[in-house]
Amino acid sequence: MKGGFSIKEVAKLTGLSEHTLRFYEKQQLIKNISRDENGYRIYSDFDIEWIHFLIKVKNTGMPLNELQKYSELMAQGNPTLPEREKMLLQHRKRVENEISDLEITLTKIDEKLDRYHHLMQELNLL
Repeated sequence: MKGGFSIKEVAKLTGLSEHTLRFYEKQQLIKNISRDENGYRIYSDFDIEWIHFLIKVKNTGMPLNELQKYSELMAQGNPTLPEREKMLLQHRKRVENEISDLEITLTKIDEKLDRYHHLMQELNLL
């Protein structure tokens, strides 16, 4: 497709379904998607980068309302950089805390596995 990507191509590039891409657009997470003369969506390289970013922050637990707010700020351009930075710094802190909690949990799991291993050795179950 000249000058952009079809929704089918973007679905393949991002791993999202066409339905999800339409949902993201309806939820105002993806904005200003161009249309061709037949009304079909035409995604730009920027749109694809943006979708990849959305996937990443969504996968780290950013709530839908925050994703929508961030998307709206993005659409407003550079004057919103300080507010976007603040949002990402807050989200980064939440992700850091979650990683810390997961590391603690992983340590507890490892301790339990070590205990099982020693018990199985004592019981000749290995």
